[in-house]
Amino acid sequence: MDGRIITCTDVGVYGHAITKGRFYEVVAEDDDKFRIIGNQNRRIWINKYYFAEGKLEVPILQSWKFDDELEAFDLIEVTITFNSGMKRWCLVTTPERLVKYFEQPNLDPPGCNIQHLIIVKTMNYEDIDRTLKYLDEQGEIEKATILLE
Repeated sequence: MDGRIITCTDVGVYGHAITKGRFYEVVAEDDDKFRIIGNQNRRIWINKYYFAEGKLEVPILQSWKFDDELEAFDLIEVTITFNSGMKRWCLVTTPERLVKYFEQPNLDPPGCNIQHLIIVKTMNYEDIDRTLKYLDEQGEIEKATILLE
């Protein structure tokens, strides 16, 4: 294929074989798959969905921080920073904290639609970190967060 380069945009179930943001040389191609030399130096077929043509800079989660004190609110604000300098924002909570939020006596309206709410098992740093990294690797982090301008 004469050195054609593609960029991994998310890893899906191929986390063992490809890395988000990494460039790969196409060694063969069919209608819906690329054959590349993966992370383990083996030739593998992977769906084209996980790649973009050329050498592209893909935003990758670099760090994140709590914007609220954990004890102060049931829905905690989080700011996420990417390698490109882009910042995004979301809310993080646990199932128990979500129940507590809805138990407020004067909650009005009595329901909500929060597309940027991430529910985690615990508010431990490690659980949130693993969840955010997973969403990033799967190409879901932008859908789960709001751009900070």
